[in-house]
Amino acid sequence: MIHILTIHWKSDRWIDTQLKYLNHFIKQPFKVYAFLNGIKDVSKHQEKFFYVSTEAIKSHPSKLNLLADLACMNAESSKDYLLFLDGDAFPIASLDPFIEKTLAAYPLAAVQRKENYGDQQPHPCFCITQIDYWKRINGNWHMGDVRWNNTLGKPVGDIGGIMLRKLQQHNASWFKLLRSNQINTDHPVLFGKYHDLVYHHGAGFRSPVMRSDSNQVKFLKTKRLVFNMFAKVLPKKTTIKYFAPFQKLKKENQLLSDEMYNKIQADFNFYESL
Repeated sequence: MIHILTIHWKSDRWIDTQLKYLNHFIKQPFKVYAFLNGIKDVSKHQEKFFYVSTEAIKSHPSKLNLLADLACMNAESSKDYLLFLDGDAFPIASLDPFIEKTLAAYPLAAVQRKENYGDQQPHPCFCITQIDYWKRINGNWHMGDVRWNNTLGKPVGDIGGIMLRKLQQHNASWFKLLRSNQINTDHPVLFGKYHDLVYHHGAGFRSPVMRSDSNQVKFLKTKRLVFNMFAKVLPKKTTIKYFAPFQKLKKENQLLSDEMYNKIQADFNFYESL
């Protein structure tokens, strides 16, 4: 049994898409546990999931940890699988042979977004392990105080930092699903295909500006200083509209995001052209 743990935040636009791909590419039994926060008419989606919570918890890693606890309590076997999956992520190839082969050799498999300036940690957009291993390492998706130097030589941290430390402490060799897009997409991190197995849109529920976008803005430090200065005297909306350093790039990325979303809705096999 696979216990799939996912989060949809303030939007239901990815729910049916995600479930469609899950049902197509997983043949063994699975249950989907979800946080559906800030979604209008959430009642029309509740029966699509094994479990739904609308509790007003803001922390993404906290919600993942809570869903994992619930799945562990509900599972009939400690050999059942926990599959952490972002709401805008889903399989694009059969998961069953991958799970059988990979988790026979590794205790955990997860996306590693090296394209995001060299991120080192397992990312919960897709991560699978067995319940007994999750319990053994006391799995936790919080960032914590874990830092690493990115490819620019700057110390960074992100969701999954504590998981990285736990895997290191247990000397665990984990399977890393790396970006496998065959062509250059319009963004280095968004719209990612990993190991030809999983698609992660990357901007389904948040502003489509990534850490890797920082080198696209000229005079970024100066623009941030100007933004902070005006933020002290002007209304927040006005400051963001006229002085936010990433405002123009945000609009451009959002257009790309909408174009890709529409392509996904129109063509089930969209991933073949990535």
